[in-house]
Amino acid sequence: MPLQPLRNVAGAILPGSLDLRTWSVATRDGGTLGTVAEVIVDVETRAPVYLQIVPHDPPDDSPAECWIRVPYHEVAIIEDERLVVMSDLALLGLGTATAGLATGRAR
Repeated sequence: MPLQPLRNVAGAILPGSLDLRTWSVATRDGGTLGTVAEVIVDVETRAPVYLQIVPHDPPDDSPAECWIRVPYHEVAIIEDERLVVMSDLALLGLGTATAGLATGRAR
């Protein structure tokens, strides 16, 4: 399954032809997490597979492109609010994730 960003795939299939880029991302209890930066689609089926999310207020020492990749099937879409709500399963581990050091070792 070759994957590409939505911007590189013409005719991608999104529910209701929605382009979720720039939509807000929240937890089920309403906490804001970030913004959808990109939709990753399967080139062959042209269906969404992952969302890449830029977190709000990342730590000062985070990489310049600090994105969280979430499986598309683990989110709910609320069209009238332009909101993507992550499932509890998609949130597992986000509070403990760390970026690797320049030497490649985890913190």
